[in-house]
Amino acid sequence: MTQSELSEGIISVSYLSKIENGIAKAPEEVIWFLCKKLNIELHSIDHKKIENICKDWFMALFNQEQESTHTLFKEIEKNRQSIPSNSLLNLVEIHTLRYYLLHKKQNEANEQYKKLKRISKQFDDKERYYWLKFNGYYWFRLSSYNKALSYFQKAERYLHVTFYEIDEEEYSLYYMIALSASYAKNARIVYEYASKSLQYYERKVKLKQAADCHLLLGITFVRTKDFENAMESFSLAQRIADTIEDKSILATSLQNIGNLYSILNEPKKAITYFKQSYDLRDNTHSKIIPINSLMIEYYKTQEFQKANYWLKTGLNLLSEDKTPSIYKYELKVYNQLINGIVEKQFERLVLNEIIPFLDKREQHHEKVPFLEVLANYYFENRKYKLAATYYNQALQIKTNL
Repeated sequence: MTQSELSEGIISVSYLSKIENGIAKAPEEVIWFLCKKLNIELHSIDHKKIENICKDWFMALFNQEQESTHTLFKEIEKNRQSIPSNSLLNLVEIHTLRYYLLHKKQNEANEQYKKLKRISKQFDDKERYYWLKFNGYYWFRLSSYNKALSYFQKAERYLHVTFYEIDEEEYSLYYMIALSASYAKNARIVYEYASKSLQYYERKVKLKQAADCHLLLGITFVRTKDFENAMESFSLAQRIADTIEDKSILATSLQNIGNLYSILNEPKKAITYFKQSYDLRDNTHSKIIPINSLMIEYYKTQEFQKANYWLKTGLNLLSEDKTPSIYKYELKVYNQLINGIVEKQFERLVLNEIIPFLDKREQHHEKVPFLEVLANYYFENRKYKLAATYYNQALQIKTNL
């Protein structure tokens, strides 16, 4: 049924469009006529019941309960016309963005984001909090970490209006601020918010969340060259992971210990931890991390046969993945470094693909190793002016950080 057919004899097409987009709230008699035309039973579920289902769904989303969020979402969609207030309907629409992100439905998330942006000016404080918070999740998923951090920090101003237990909501948001800041390489913010979250989670004996905070702090200590505290933080996360038998946290802890040993120029220890991390992982997205680390570490120690083995392992793993990523670009670069550089192709790869890709995502810090690889290549080929140009660009980024 078209909008014209549905609205005929009841309301205008433009008014119906406003109702569908959440811009206008329809009077009950209009809803009754529209439902009758659509053969929908208006009160298929009582208001209190749908209100409770919505609240259960919000909580399941907060706890990231995949199966429950899906089941409750279908129930809400089936009875959307019974949602008793415009405010609750707005909250459902806002949480729908979080639902799509949690279930990795990026196309649906993009459309929902556009829809919410059109009506966001009418949100009250509670609605605005969740809109800002889920904005953070949206941009985090798109790897725009500075933008995500900005939205999470804006959401912090509205924490007093949330309807979950305030402490849980507060420290969950603090962790996301710290996580976004970590990806954005803002050590001060990471330390401030991860420390707050860690104290809360230790007090509440929430071990998984405490381990996540230890990992964030460890990464920050590495970046500030406080290697002793970094090792302590990673080791604490590792011990917690062993205690609660969490393979994911354990793999991440071992990976970060390997990264630390690589920085400390202890390749044998680094490789041992990278292999342990690899053995614990069971999906493509996470396996590629230790694979690339092993490839790079073996290349640094000039064990090119082993480096090539891990290169091929990574290429096979991502052969059907068409999405650009930092890991795919690392594989492409090291494919040339290990198997022979094709000059123009290598330059185009770094300058025309990788650098613009990272600039678009504001991941300027990630450009450093690629700029240094390019500079090394020019230096080895006696193109000293070009080598100096890219060494200086890498140095400038490090200095700014």
